[in-house]
Amino acid sequence: MTDASGVRWTVRLRRLRGAGTPPPLPGPEVESLRRRLAGVLARRPVPTADRRPGGPSPWPLPGDTADVEMRATLAEFHRDPMRTSTEVWALRQLVRMLREAVDHVRTPPSDTWQVELVARGRIRRWARWEVTGQEAATQTAATVAAGVRDGRVPEPWGATLVDVVDQRPLPLPLPRRPVA
Repeated sequence: MTDASGVRWTVRLRRLRGAGTPPPLPGPEVESLRRRLAGVLARRPVPTADRRPGGPSPWPLPGDTADVEMRATLAEFHRDPMRTSTEVWALRQLVRMLREAVDHVRTPPSDTWQVELVARGRIRRWARWEVTGQEAATQTAATVAAGVRDGRVPEPWGATLVDVVDQRPLPLPLPRRPVA
């Protein structure tokens, strides 16, 4: 389907194994996901607390505490001394990946479905909702497709928005010309 600004989108359904993604915390995290969804559907990329022209801002926007917490978690990961590429680290990662693969195959399919809205093209941007039941997932997909086609932010009833990604580069500000 194509939205009002000419971007081609795909809506996909997929049945998950296990319980799926934990729902976002009510309050700032839910509001942050909704703002990012509106930015993904906008014609031009929207600056957020962690995506500003000229680098990240030291001051978060109101309600972006979930984004600040995520950056703090990533910074802690980058300070981890075991993440270097040693043989011990590689062996531990291989064992962990094999264990996760076996656990994934053993986990029976659940009644949780994921509805994914993906922009077609080379720059990746998407949004994902989770819902319980195949009929509800089909209805959610139809609601999302109709909302995007009509040029509005979709808010499907009964579905939980769990992930929003926009990897479009922000436009750089034009340099000011000196006044003569």
